[in-house]
Amino acid sequence: MDNQITYPYIEEYLNALQMPEDGFLRELEVFCRKENIPAATPPTARLLYLLAAICHPKRILEIGTAAGYSALTMYAGSGKAAQIVTIEKDEERFLLARQNFRRFDAIDKIKPICGDAEEIIESLEPGFDMVFIDAAKGASQRFFDLALPKVATGGLIVTDNVLYGGRTAMPGEPEHKHRTGVRAMREYLSFLCHNPKFHTSVLSVGDGVAVTLIRK
Repeated sequence: MDNQITYPYIEEYLNALQMPEDGFLRELEVFCRKENIPAATPPTARLLYLLAAICHPKRILEIGTAAGYSALTMYAGSGKAAQIVTIEKDEERFLLARQNFRRFDAIDKIKPICGDAEEIIESLEPGFDMVFIDAAKGASQRFFDLALPKVATGGLIVTDNVLYGGRTAMPGEPEHKHRTGVRAMREYLSFLCHNPKFHTSVLSVGDGVAVTLIRK
């Protein structure tokens, strides 16, 4: 199924309006597409950059590093001021990301950790101002629950891929191979949008992004 969230001609038009990315970030985004490594879409990356620029987070937690593109985007958006912890379970991608952080001269600010995110999150000190969840769709709720106690009041939790190519919003039951993921994402979005402890906006950006403010 083609992505049924946005129209290609709209994305092309909006992309053409944007200022060019930092050369290395653009190079990394192209590399990820070519090598089929998960990476935020350009509209999602611009949103992450903007959120980091607006919120001025001192500490950011990322779940799902891949090649490091999103972490570097948030780091750049923060004015290269944020301390970032990013977790990746795949050792090859972890090593690639660490190499990219060095190339961007960010290794002192961005700490990649290779391992099980559930175990690692529990061991982290609280006080994160922003969390980016970019992991398996069926695990989004679990990672949110683990990250929530680590987030400062008034902080943000951003979840990528919540519209699942449009499947999450389609009426009726999804086809069998996507059923588990779609049901999990529908339950997760309902939880985010109906819990009085949060204020959530679901945006039709990229593959769908949920931005959740932890209320004061």
